[in-house]
Amino acid sequence: MKKIRILFQGDSITDAGRNRRFLHGLTGYTKKTARKLVLKEGLGFFKYDFYNRGISGDRTWDLLKRYKKDFVDLKPDVVTIMIGINDVWRKYDNNDPTTPEQYEENLIKLLTDLKRDTGAKIILLSPYLTPDPHGKHDEMRSDVDIFIEKAEAVAKKYADAFINTDVPMNKGAGEFSARAISGDGVHPAAKGQSILSDVLSAKIAEMTR
Repeated sequence: MKKIRILFQGDSITDAGRNRRFLHGLTGYTKKTARKLVLKEGLGFFKYDFYNRGISGDRTWDLLKRYKKDFVDLKPDVVTIMIGINDVWRKYDNNDPTTPEQYEENLIKLLTDLKRDTGAKIILLSPYLTPDPHGKHDEMRSDVDIFIEKAEAVAKKYADAFINTDVPMNKGAGEFSARAISGDGVHPAAKGQSILSDVLSAKIAEMTR
C-alpha cells in the first residue's frame, strides 16, 4: 500500500527546532499531529509518511524561494501550510513590513503553483496571536486579524481546507494559563502544540479517508 505523504510547511512554529539531519524532522505540533493520526487510524503507521520542512523566520516569499526543493521535489499528497506571523512581525521588529496585499499575492502564487505541479490537497492554516504574558507582541493584534482574513479568502478559492488557528488557540488561552499555550503569544508551548495538533490531525484524517 502506497503511503500518503504529508508535508508540514511554515515558519518557526512548524520548525520548532527540528534537527535538519533527520529526513522527517518531526517535532512540536507536527510530531503530535503525526502521532495522533497514527493512533487514530487502525493502520496509521502504514498509511502515512510525514515530513516537516518548516524553517524559522520564514515569510510567505521565503516559501516561494524554496518551492521546488521543499515542496515539489518531496511529491506530497497533502500539504499543510501555516505562514504569516513573520510577515506581520517584521513590520514591528525590523521595519520591514509585508503588506496584506503582498501576503495575499504570495499565498495565491504558492497555492496555485502547488496545485498545478503536485496535485496535492492543501490545508492552509491561519496565523494566530495569543495573549503575551509580557505584553510585548500585543500591538500586532490588529494586523494579525487582517492577515487571518486574507488567508481565509485565499483558502476559499485556492486551498482544499482552511483552519483558523486563532480561534482554538485563544479559546485555550481562556481555559489555561497563557504560558501553557505560548510563552510569547507566538510560539506554542506544550498545550498550544496539542491544540494545533488536535484540529490539524482531525482535518487530515477527514481528507484522507
